[in-house]
Amino acid sequence: MREKGSRRDMEHRLYLTMTVLVTVILLCSLGFTLAMDIARERKALDRKITDAATYVAELRGVHDMLEAGYPDPGVTEQLEAITEFVSGIDSILIADRNGLRFYQTSRHMAGDMYVDGDETRILTGAAPYITTVQGTDGPLHCAFHAIRNAEGVTEGFVMVSVAVSKITGQSQQIMLVYVAMFLAMLLLSILLTGAFFRFQRTMLLGHEPVELLSLYVKQDEVINSLAEGIVSVGQNGKILFANKPAELLLAGQSCALVGKSLKEVFPDTHFEQILEDGTAVMNQMYVNGDQTLLINEVPVTEHGEQPGGVLLILQDRTEALRLSDELSGARNMMDTLRAFNHEFLNKLHIILGYLQTGEIDKAKEFIINSNLVSSQSVRDTANALRVSEVCALVIGKMMHAAESGIRLSLEPGSSLMERDLLMEPGEYVTVIGNLLENAIEELKESDEKNGEIHLGVFAKPGVNVISCEDSGRGIDPAMLDRIFIRGVSTKGKNHGTGLYLVKQVADKYGGEVSVETEPGEGSCFTITLTALQSAERRKGVE
Repeated sequence: MREKGSRRDMEHRLYLTMTVLVTVILLCSLGFTLAMDIARERKALDRKITDAATYVAELRGVHDMLEAGYPDPGVTEQLEAITEFVSGIDSILIADRNGLRFYQTSRHMAGDMYVDGDETRILTGAAPYITTVQGTDGPLHCAFHAIRNAEGVTEGFVMVSVAVSKITGQSQQIMLVYVAMFLAMLLLSILLTGAFFRFQRTMLLGHEPVELLSLYVKQDEVINSLAEGIVSVGQNGKILFANKPAELLLAGQSCALVGKSLKEVFPDTHFEQILEDGTAVMNQMYVNGDQTLLINEVPVTEHGEQPGGVLLILQDRTEALRLSDELSGARNMMDTLRAFNHEFLNKLHIILGYLQTGEIDKAKEFIINSNLVSSQSVRDTANALRVSEVCALVIGKMMHAAESGIRLSLEPGSSLMERDLLMEPGEYVTVIGNLLENAIEELKESDEKNGEIHLGVFAKPGVNVISCEDSGRGIDPAMLDRIFIRGVSTKGKNHGTGLYLVKQVADKYGGEVSVETEPGEGSCFTITLTALQSAERRKGVE
């Protein structure tokens, strides 16, 4: 009952507020219009009596009557006709310089003296004017005009008047009309206000405004308490709504995103594509500073129409990925140590065999070469390469190279996580394995002491770079254009397949293979893959 009463109280306050607001607006607008209308009517009346006084003062009969010194019946009839047909004029008075009345609408006053004193200014040469005088029946609103002869000498004056009571009556009539208009408009406004509230209740599905306010506050609290960021984007690409987690995830601080362009805060958005085909783009990895975000972009449609906007759902995967990396790193390290332990036992058996057969020098050489792969380098490799197949391959190649006195090391900064792979793990094994095997064979054939191979694997979201550099003899410039052709090799028969396979894999994913070489200094192969090129290549194949 309290909630229902509060709703009614809220609606009553809103209703009363709108009624008062409409009343004030009506009073201000109608009051201003009323004042303008009364002023306009007063100006029109002043203009009418002034024009009438001017017209009468210019009549030839009036001049002749004053020169003759007695009233003229013809002029009297003419003036009575003017009084009768010109609406709004109550009285016309004609007097000479001495105040002797030659004509007045009230005939019984003709021949009397006009001595009120209001005519003094007009008789002394003043311009025509309007003033209020005290008449027998009450105040009069009068216009005075001088009557001059041909020489410009003032012979008398004309006074055209209207009763002030008549002007007041006209103003009251106008006010009554406006009061009626005000009451009618106020009644109409009240009815429309009631209709508006009924329409509003219908549009709000029966909810009261206070209910919607409460729902909005609760939903706002719920949305802002979510761990996920929520961003709503309009058809023009501008952000319409963003909760607080979204502001923290995208802007790095609690700052307003509303009104900004989505491209400005999320450059990798597929906004245009989603609006065009209406297909959601899910599970996008986006690195924003130190944070790794998982972003889903979903089209917002109504009744199956074209998308009118896009909804973004953001999740902070930084901590989850860190824990996952630690777990996979520990697991990868365990697998690597097991393999390393197995390999170490094998090496002990080889050393034991050399010792039992009396081949002491070979045992020494084998031990020295084995030191080229330290436990630290194995741990570093396992920590950097989190894809077990690739990690096992590289450590195996390290040990294989060490048997020939070749040091194989991983470039600082190398990293390979499963989430950043742009190819299948087996493809990485093919590329890296063939590059390393080629480099090992090259250094074996070059008979170079202390040969070195530097492997770089740099995998970031959307970009993978693999490099393999050796200190061998380099490649003959005449062979550079043909080294990726199957069967072509500088090592003789039964070779020429490794680089061909590397090129095949790179082409499959739209990657680029570059070679830097200098005779006598060594060679460096670099494979570059991007997510965009890979997606376009696979789409073209399909």
